[in-house]
Amino acid sequence: MNYNLTTTIIDPAVVNLNTARVGIQRFGQPILFTFGMIGCILNIAIFLRPLMRTNSCAIYFHASSWANLCCLTWGLFVSMLAFFTNTNPLTYNSVYCKIRYYILTASQLSSRACVVLACLDRFLLCSQSVRQRSFCRTRVAFKVMLITITSCACLSIYVLVVYDAFPQLRQCTTSTPVGKIIDTTVLFLFNFGTPAILMSTLSGMIIWRLKQNSTRIGRQKVHVRYRDLQLATMLIGQVILYIITALPFVSTFVYMTITQYDPQSGKSSYRIAAESLALTATGSFGTFIFNALTFYVYTLTAPSFRRELFSLIIPKRWMTQLRIQEQTQLTRTNRIGPLIRDVKSIKFQE
Repeated sequence: MNYNLTTTIIDPAVVNLNTARVGIQRFGQPILFTFGMIGCILNIAIFLRPLMRTNSCAIYFHASSWANLCCLTWGLFVSMLAFFTNTNPLTYNSVYCKIRYYILTASQLSSRACVVLACLDRFLLCSQSVRQRSFCRTRVAFKVMLITITSCACLSIYVLVVYDAFPQLRQCTTSTPVGKIIDTTVLFLFNFGTPAILMSTLSGMIIWRLKQNSTRIGRQKVHVRYRDLQLATMLIGQVILYIITALPFVSTFVYMTITQYDPQSGKSSYRIAAESLALTATGSFGTFIFNALTFYVYTLTAPSFRRELFSLIIPKRWMTQLRIQEQTQLTRTNRIGPLIRDVKSIKFQE
């Protein structure tokens, strides 16, 4: 009797890569989504407070928070639904595919553009030119913000044309080579390249102008409020977060673009697993780290933002009592301090 036995050897490295990918989808995405939604909602609530509404930079931060909320909803949440329900309408519903990627693209572009405008706002605020500082008014900020969001929405219209659902491939992607070129160009120019260059350049120039302003004397010195300085610190922290989180995704995207015509049959199981993990880690997870963690960057870098947060979540009665206790403690310190110095001076004279 002949038995034809076939055995399949599974590479442990491939198993580990697939386990890491599933772990990111099962645990990483829900955790990031939860923290991100809480952060975006708190950002919006804080930037709606009276002190924040009168600041032009805070207006851009407010708009960016709404864009981040849309990115998390239409990007991360949709990806989570597809994983946990084992059904992905993006792969067979053409209308849903186009709308999802249109809203996601427009939101990502708007989020980046608002941060660039905030950088420009802080840079012009430190200028000696009155005409340049006039850009930092709330009326101007509202107008510029509306024009920018409208422009991002118009720029993203190409997604409705070039994207389509492919049930055979189980993908929602560009339908033609021309569409692929357009999508890649928009991604590099407006979603990473131009924003990264502008953010880095303007952040460096903000630091340079602040250092210059600290050395000026008299009328040459531009008066910058402490709250505005803290907003600049929040902005620089956000720029650093953006560059750190965007580089891995762009690197993976460049690799996948270069190797897109490599036959799947010629790839090893290890390479397929590694590419799948890289796409998940940098695409459906890493891309949204910037959208999810801005609140925590603001909280860590700016005491004024923390005070607004405490005022939002702590009852007013408690805040009033804390302020009275702080003032009482400060008054006692001011009274005791001179007495100690007088005693020391008397002893020194003896």
